[in-house]
Amino acid sequence: MLSVDEYETKVPCVISVGEVRALLTTKSVVIADVRWYLDGRDARAEFAAGHIPGSIFIDVDRDLADHYNTDARLGRHPFPTPGNFARTMERLGINDDTHVIAYDDTGGMTASRLVVMLRMIGRPASLMDGGLQAWLASSDESLEGGESSTPTPGQFTQVSWPTDRLIDVEELRAIVNKDQPDQLSLLLDARSANRFEGRAPEAVPHLDPRPGHIPGAANAPWAAVLNSDTSCFRAPQDIARYFAELGVTSSVDSIAYCGSGISACVNVLALEYAGLPQARLFVPSWSGWASDPNNPTETGPSSRTAQLVASETESTGIKAVHSLRAARQRNRLADFEWFEALYRVYLAAFVFGGSVLFISGFVPDELVGTNTAADIIDRGPAWLGLVGVLALALGLRSGSRGGPLAIEDADVRHVLLAPVSRQRVLIRPAIQKFRTITFAATGVGAVAGQLAGRRLPGSTMSWALAGGAWGATAGVLFVTAALLAHGLGIRHWLSSAIGGSLVVWQVTSAVIGSQVVGPGDLYGGFALWGNRVRMIEILPSAVICLGALISLSLLGRQTLEALSRRAALVAQLRFAVTLQDLRTVALLRRQLSHERSRSRPWIRLRRNAGPTAEWHRGWQGILRFPASRLARLVALTVLAGLCLVAAYNGTTAAIVGAGLALFIVGLELLEPLAQEIDQGDRTDTYPKLRGLVFFSLLAPSFAAALPIAAILILTMGISQPEMWTTGLIISLPAVAAGLGGAAINIAAGTPDQLTTTVQQNMMPSEVAGTVSLIKAIWPLALSTAGSLPVVGAYLAWNSGNGPEAAALRFAIAVVLGIGLIIAWIRFRDDIKQSLSQAAADGRQQSHRSGDRA
Repeated sequence: MLSVDEYETKVPCVISVGEVRALLTTKSVVIADVRWYLDGRDARAEFAAGHIPGSIFIDVDRDLADHYNTDARLGRHPFPTPGNFARTMERLGINDDTHVIAYDDTGGMTASRLVVMLRMIGRPASLMDGGLQAWLASSDESLEGGESSTPTPGQFTQVSWPTDRLIDVEELRAIVNKDQPDQLSLLLDARSANRFEGRAPEAVPHLDPRPGHIPGAANAPWAAVLNSDTSCFRAPQDIARYFAELGVTSSVDSIAYCGSGISACVNVLALEYAGLPQARLFVPSWSGWASDPNNPTETGPSSRTAQLVASETESTGIKAVHSLRAARQRNRLADFEWFEALYRVYLAAFVFGGSVLFISGFVPDELVGTNTAADIIDRGPAWLGLVGVLALALGLRSGSRGGPLAIEDADVRHVLLAPVSRQRVLIRPAIQKFRTITFAATGVGAVAGQLAGRRLPGSTMSWALAGGAWGATAGVLFVTAALLAHGLGIRHWLSSAIGGSLVVWQVTSAVIGSQVVGPGDLYGGFALWGNRVRMIEILPSAVICLGALISLSLLGRQTLEALSRRAALVAQLRFAVTLQDLRTVALLRRQLSHERSRSRPWIRLRRNAGPTAEWHRGWQGILRFPASRLARLVALTVLAGLCLVAAYNGTTAAIVGAGLALFIVGLELLEPLAQEIDQGDRTDTYPKLRGLVFFSLLAPSFAAALPIAAILILTMGISQPEMWTTGLIISLPAVAAGLGGAAINIAAGTPDQLTTTVQQNMMPSEVAGTVSLIKAIWPLALSTAGSLPVVGAYLAWNSGNGPEAAALRFAIAVVLGIGLIIAWIRFRDDIKQSLSQAAADGRQQSHRSGDRA
């Protein structure tokens, strides 16, 4: 066995992939996979999924640490005893003279631990520069899957851990507690700047017992010695310059530590690689030091030198983030079909905009009476303010559950774990979220203002501008509340309590009137600037903008766990939107909101109760709806009822809002059908036709729609007393049409032998785009058609005729259309089979005619 000094001159601490491949053919070499993750991923499972051929897996927790340690003062990863370490190496087939080459997929963050442990006791060990990424880039050789084979046991001599390469807590405490800091000792903390300064709340208590760092330490993030593009070590001269700026010289006793003694080993190797004096390792690191309440701690930045270096590293990291995002954007836009995208936008604008304008032209809106206009101006602020209060409540709810940001998974796993300010990394996604939500809210508000301007005194343009500003304020308020709730760590129950109390307060103000001033009255009055202007009503917008700035300053408090979870779900949600799978979109939105079905139904049903098993199964699913979903159903139904009242009073475009709300209600109530379609393989094994199963599952959903219809009637009757009879006529068709449109959307996802995707791939892009757009619009159009009876009632009333008779005629037509939808679901497979058979017979007849000719 070589002496340590002799050995370190012959075996480099860092070697390239090319050198590794050459060593494999000439020496006794073992390649060790030392992957390990802070985010909870299973490193052994990653190894089994793919590793360098012939490599062995080394478990950081069990092989490189005393797994059974219970003394927190020793840290999360204390060294194993020399005897246990020797036995582990023998079990893994490592001998005294085996050259161990360690790698991981994080630039050496965990593999360095094994290399440092072996090198400090005089065993040949090196870190593969660049790790798994560099190996993959060096050739087209595929990785090996499965567990590693059982190696032949080796012979590894037990050696005590050298005291000159380590530092214990007593010696470190003596250095820290000196009245005048020892200029010959320098502590290097390898953690990120957020954890070093105590600005990472999610790290306590999962990673760090207390926030901060050892007094007098300099922040030297382990990733700063790596090239951010390749994960390889920077040039030795660059590393030497970096450590020199931190104060490392040939006469300084460098002491390396991190969170638990793992990533600090990167700095230990980097110092050796740069030709600087070896650093001593403080194995307990921060997890051990901070676990002892008698040990002093510091928070915030370190010395001036460390601040300068951190600033430089931060600047380099931000530049790397910007470059990464720019490259990603270029790659995405490289294959983007601008013509097809613009064509679809044009087609959608033509279909939606042209149709709305064409249809609304048949039902001209008229100005309301003077008394009605005065009543709207008087009572409007309270009701319109409810929108802002709801935006605040929903924002608090979203933020307490990890929202509202949804960045890409790669940014969560790599960029946010790098030594870069989390706030600076997240500022761009946060501004994009503000921009997206505000733009959408501005559009909705402007449309609402334009519709109001057609019926209320004042110019249409002024109403549209006021409505747009009102909607934009609500959008900013939602994102601001969500960011503040997330950044301040407000509990879910507290956010629900605050939001619910404010909503109740505002509703009370709207119902009672001027006797109670609601929290959103000033904001609601802002929407009425199309008729009159009150400068005090701009105050809420100014306060909300100030809150937005404060929320951006708290971006550093965003939690990695929530961002990682939302990244995965939002990626799926965007894919579902691309496929126009609205049902999956609704399902993913529930997951984002942490919504789960009840473990016990609201009402227990006797097994096999009802005419069919599907009836019982459908009710079992509906009766497990959580309270939040029931509340959402009620809110959407009330919204639909108010839209129908607006349409009855002449704002005909409001039927679109009613149709959309009832379509979402239909998606919720048809959950049993959707669940069955999701399990298509199981359905095909039933001794019953698939169409008949689907038809039977519609029954409980339509039965559950009766309370929804009752709520719709109550909303219309209370809001407009003369609508009781008309509401009774139009409520059931409107709700049933929402269910019918949702049923078509869900049933269209039933797998077929020849999918529409394959068919569309054979079509020109213009035809495929049109088919795709019609497929998306068709269910929503049917849901909206269910509200046509109220338009008929308005036309009859405006002409001096009875509205009930006209509503009934339209309702009958809607019911007949819904019957066709139900029949289509029941006999869809039979119809397709008949058409396919007819087409096949036609082709055979054509071939026979050709043969005779």
